[in-house]
Amino acid sequence: MGATNIRVNQQQLTARNAQRVGVNRPDLQFDYSGRRYHVEYDTPASGRGAGHQSRTTSNDPNAEIILLIVP
Repeated sequence: MGATNIRVNQQQLTARNAQRVGVNRPDLQFDYSGRRYHVEYDTPASGRGAGHQSRTTSNDPNAEIILLIVP
């Protein structure tokens, strides 16, 4: 579909120059149409989703963060 620089469970990178911005490990990250996307999958019981989203956003405020709560 055109996504590039796809990474699964690896340290967080930016889209611009693939610079490492955090040691956290988003479940999925990729570049699409010049923008970096980070996807986190969590369960309702884990209680970690909001923290994952906050940390990922702090590391790369220009990225699109997608938090999916999966039962």
